[in-house]
Amino acid sequence: VRNNTVSWIRYRDKHLLTAGRYTYTSDQRFRAIHEVMSEDYILEIKNLQSSDGGLYRCQVSKAGAPAMSHYVYLEVTEPRTSILGGPDIYLSEGDTLNITCLTESPQHISWYRGIYHSESTSRGVISQITKTGDSSTASYFLVHKARLADS
Repeated sequence: VRNNTVSWIRYRDKHLLTAGRYTYTSDQRFRAIHEVMSEDYILEIKNLQSSDGGLYRCQVSKAGAPAMSHYVYLEVTEPRTSILGGPDIYLSEGDTLNITCLTESPQHISWYRGIYHSESTSRGVISQITKTGDSSTASYFLVHKARLADS
């Protein structure tokens, strides 16, 4: 790919997203990645949305020669998740609360109570265990010696 320009184009609106290492969209989620001495030209899309799905074209251009194109179809799916035993879980004060979240696709799972992240506690009795497999992830949120204030 030396001395060539690699561009990424969103097919549905023919919008030039990147050319070389430069990005030509005001959407900050899109970024061109190319490391020196590498033949990889990557289109990174952060915080993927369902509207990002569709056909993309990777185009390699060289002065005086016809462009070569490779098409990539991006399918964005919403992961299915479930909380075991939910939506309501009952226990006695002092028991260990175990909330288990299962999701189809391996990914990072964060736990929140209201607007507070689960790791932001001074009690030291909260733990999270996550097990990731080939096609699913299970995350266990544990509150040891649960109190009424934990509900």
